[in-house]
Formats: sequence, structure tokens, C-alpha cells
Amino acid sequence: MMSKLEFHFGTDGVRGVIDEDFTEYLVATLAESTIRYWSRRYGLRHLLVGFDARRKSQDFARIVTSVALNHGIDVVMVNRPTPTPVVAWFGFRFGFDLVIQITASHNPPVYNGFKVISRIGAPAQEEDTNQIEKTYQEEAEDIARSVRDLELRPVPTVDPAPEYINYVIDSVTKMFKPRRRFKVIVDPIYATSIGYTSEILKRLGMDVVEIHSNYDPSFGGRDPNPEPQNIPELIQEVTGGKYEVGISHDGDSDRIALVDQRHGYLSANDILPIVVERLASASMIKKGIVRTVSTTHILDRIAAKYGFKVVEVPVGVKYVARAILNGEVDMGGEESGGLVYSWHIPDKDGIYTASLIIAMASEYGDLTGLIDDVRGKYGRAYFKRVDIDMRNSKMFVNENREALANAFSALGSNPRLITIDGVKVVYDDGSWLLIRGSGTEPKLRIYSEALSMGRVEELINKAVEIVNRLPKP
Repeated sequence: MMSKLEFHFGTDGVRGVIDEDFTEYLVATLAESTIRYWSRRYGLRHLLVGFDARRKSQDFARIVTSVALNHGIDVVMVNRPTPTPVVAWFGFRFGFDLVIQITASHNPPVYNGFKVISRIGAPAQEEDTNQIEKTYQEEAEDIARSVRDLELRPVPTVDPAPEYINYVIDSVTKMFKPRRRFKVIVDPIYATSIGYTSEILKRLGMDVVEIHSNYDPSFGGRDPNPEPQNIPELIQEVTGGKYEVGISHDGDSDRIALVDQRHGYLSANDILPIVVERLASASMIKKGIVRTVSTTHILDRIAAKYGFKVVEVPVGVKYVARAILNGEVDMGGEESGGLVYSWHIPDKDGIYTASLIIAMASEYGDLTGLIDDVRGKYGRAYFKRVDIDMRNSKMFVNENREALANAFSALGSNPRLITIDGVKVVYDDGSWLLIRGSGTEPKLRIYSEALSMGRVEELINKAVEIVNRLPKP
């Protein structure tokens, strides 16, 4: 008898190192457990399965489809590596009861993952993923027998690209009218956004060049995360004056990074204020916005001007999605590069956001001017995140919560403590410091934002010193 597996749905699914803790048997077990629970709880007749460009992703997807066939489910698989938000939108638009995506998003190339998406295009909430885990714990032996001699069988495939691309163009041009043609360079980093963002922008009237446009499971030897160290060619081409705007996404295209000719690299904490300000000025934000604890407080300044609320939630798009689905807010986002809209799917979509920003900037005049306008109104915040390798990082934060809170509170005046995810302290000069354990990697994350880079560095350095003095799990 095979030994019982250990798995847990983290911030955005189950992830692990391919062939070590993320194996064919684990994928079959996850699929069987998910299908059993979903069928009993919600009913499951139609399943869509997607996959990214990672090693073995398509093979893992075929395992999922074969498990579904054994249950008599009508299952369809995408025909090529496909962005997570595209699979989520297609599943919602065409009435699938459930979507399963094989992806590890922005994680290093050695990882892969299993993500569950509901019929409305939202990431599965904790109450459901907890029940999937419980289903396996209670039925482990029977589940093992069910998947032990799994026969792989062919299933129909579909290309969601044409429908999705037409939808995005129609959606963004109803809100903003592109007026000026930009020279844009797009870097899909050898991953799922190949042929998506570039095609949409061309049809919006932009002059577009796409680089790194072949699928590569090693992502060119870099991590598939659009941070500066992973997109140097894109940054050089734009800041060197050859292009006006650069756009990149992560491995499954739910994140976005921008490069502006004058302002250089723009992270999500730079991008979010631009999007929120333009949407608010167009009267598209009425209820409010949601941001995670690690996301810029410049959004609070914009909200104060327009008179709408800000809801703060733990890190993880599922929490952002929950606030939107509950009808509390109109849109939201998180520091890691994802924006979510109530009129779109309740999940991050880097391709949709890129298209929306280009339409906004083209109507306004240019991206540089748009950035200047927003920073002129609300100021510029500086941000930094430091990752420390640490297993059981969440346990470390939990066991040292009081010590961390006391030490962080001594780093500024009138400290305000927030503990919905890790330990966060906000100071009266507008700066803040956050420490939390990652839900996707064995990392301890430290974040800070302030109105000067000097203050950010001061807070980060003090936090690292504090961490080094505390006992590790």
C-alpha cells in the first residue's frame, strides 16, 4: 500500500518541486479528491483543464483529464500553454462547473502546481480547499485504489485565445478610447502570455514587438516573475529610448510589470495607483477598493479624495476576490502584481490590466504623463520587499508575534498594529513595516513602504536585525 500523502492548499493552490514532492501520483490524488468533493458539494458535469509552459505541465493536465473521465465527466483541455486568467474567464464564460489549472505561477522553474477555480472564475476559497484536504484524509485508501492504475485517455481540446482576446478589446475600449499609437515591447518571458498581450495591443492600434516568444520550461534560465533581475532586456530597450512602454507577465500571466521610458521599472505598487485614479476619475469606483496588507497606502490617499472606502485583507488573491464577490468593493489588487475587477473575473489578470492601462494611457496622452499626474496629486511612495529563506516561516511569525510587534512598534511614533496576516505596524509619518510567512514558497517576507527610500531601508534593516535575534523553528 502506498503511504499517505501530505499536501496543503496554500495561498494559491498546491505547489511543489517537480518529481520530488510534486509527482504524477500527487496530481492524480489531488484531481480525485477535488472531483469527489466538488461533485458532491456543487455538482460537476463539465470540467475545463488548463496548463502552463512548465516541465510536465501538459502531462499533469492529462492525468487530471483522465481522472475526470473515470467519473463520467465531460472534460475539455486547452490545446497549448494558456494563462490562468484566460482559463478562468473561458470556464466562466462557457459554463464549465469547475476549472483546474496546472501551474506554479511565478515560482522558480523547478516547481509546478495545482490550482482549483470555481465556475465563476474565482480561486477556490479556503472552505472548499479545506474540504478537499478533508476528503483525502477520510478516503485516502479508496482514493489511492482509484488512481493506482490510471489509464491516460485522449480528450477534446480547445483554444480559448480568440474568444478571450475579442472580449478584452471590447471591454477596455468601452471604458477608454485609445487615441495615440505607442511603441510597445512585450516580454512574455517564454511563458503563457505569448500571443495574448501583444495581439490585443496591436488590435488597439499600438506598434508592438514581442520578445522571448517561444515556450521554454526553464524560462531562459530565470525565474518567471517580472521583477527587474528577470527582465533586463525589456528594461534596457525601453529606458534606452527604443520603445515608450514595456510590459511583462509572470509564468501564468496573472501578474504584470510595466517599464516607462522615463520612470523605468514599475511594480504593482506603482501601477495600482494609476489604475485606481483613472477608474475613479471615470466614476467606475463607487463602493471602494480592496488591497492586501502588503499593498501601497497611496491607494488610501486616492480613496480619501474620492470618498470611497478601503478594505484591507491578508495576502492572497482569494481574499481580494472574496471582498469583490461579497459586493463590498469595485476592484482591488495586491503588491505581487495582480489586479482584480468586479466587472471581469474575480481573479488576477495581468493581460487584462496591461490592455486597460495602455488604453488609459493612449486616451490620456502617454504613460509618462499619466504617472506624473498621479504622483503629482498623491505623492510617490517607495517600497521594498526582502525574502529570507526559511522553512516554517509562518510558524516563526506566529511563535514570535508578540516580540515582533513590540520591536516593530519601537521603530516609529504612534504605531498602529495590524495582525490579519503576519505582523504589520503603521507609523504616523505614513511609513509601515510588515513581516509574514509566504504561502507559496519556503520564505519569510519583510515589506516596507515610506515616502523616502531612506526610511524604507532603515525599517527593512532594523527588521532583519530583529529577525536574526529571534529563535527559529
